[in-house]
Amino acid sequence: MGDRDVVARLQGLLGENQCKTAFQGDVCTALSLHDPSFPFGGVIRHASEQQKKDILALVSRLTSLRILDLRKNMLGELPAAMQALESLESLNLGSNRLFKVPEMIYRNQRLEALFLGSNEIQELDERLFLLRRLRSLHLHKLQLRSLPAGLSELKKLQVLHLYLSGLKNFPDELWSCTELETLSYGFAPTREVPEDIGRLSKLEYLTIILTKVRRLPDAFCSLHRLRAARLYKNRLESLPEAIGALTRLEQVSLYDNALTHLPGSSVYLSALQKINVARNPITSMPDGLYRLPALRWVASFDSPLQLPDPRPEGVEFVTRRPLGELGVVTPPHIPD
Repeated sequence: MGDRDVVARLQGLLGENQCKTAFQGDVCTALSLHDPSFPFGGVIRHASEQQKKDILALVSRLTSLRILDLRKNMLGELPAAMQALESLESLNLGSNRLFKVPEMIYRNQRLEALFLGSNEIQELDERLFLLRRLRSLHLHKLQLRSLPAGLSELKKLQVLHLYLSGLKNFPDELWSCTELETLSYGFAPTREVPEDIGRLSKLEYLTIILTKVRRLPDAFCSLHRLRAARLYKNRLESLPEAIGALTRLEQVSLYDNALTHLPGSSVYLSALQKINVARNPITSMPDGLYRLPALRWVASFDSPLQLPDPRPEGVEFVTRRPLGELGVVTPPHIPD
């Protein structure tokens, strides 16, 4: 049975529009059983256990697949037949109620993007870090107690999501992943961000949320490529004085911290477009901050911040708590 026959059978079971594929000639190279317009996103989420097994048995015949998206289908586990898939470059198993990392993953040495977030995984096998081509690794919303050794071996890693992972502190090997461009971490009792964060010189998008961190290290100001930072709901009492060195910073959310002021060097954040200082005991901004050339949005609700009079043209001031959300700055590349 060729790939087109297999896909035809899948479409017969699921409906032609619910099985998204891509072909090169007669070879199926990409398959998605996720559709945002479908209830909860997973195309087979509400199928019976036997139906899911039958569908995945068909998927396992597509042995040339390079991209496979099975997220939000509540699979529980993957059948052994899926180990026949050894050519994957991108695999998304997010939100599938998985309790362990499927064996099939370790057979895919070509993997560049691996999504394991929003599962019930408590342990990772050190073999995960033998996937040396990984560029994007999503381990958020898990139940990890620790990481095995080997994270630093992922020399090509550019995206790493660890928020709500279960980890209580930053992994020591994290700071050796010097190709990282996107990092998210949080919902943890962490009290300190090490100076080693300065080693991540290529970082562009940083999230550190819901921790017990009271200060950022001076090395934070050496992240000269940083474009967006979500630093909300920590316990920050101050920011490093040299923060003005982050001249590429476009968005920063400091929502719900303990900041009473911003450093004077903030007026040198020439690329800053959006800043959120809501729910902080801050009363004023540094002279000149509102005159930053790129500034377009300031959130200050639930704070005693005195706004300028007159207010500068072209800048939106959010002084009331928005309905339905917190009005926080949301940089791209942050998964739900």
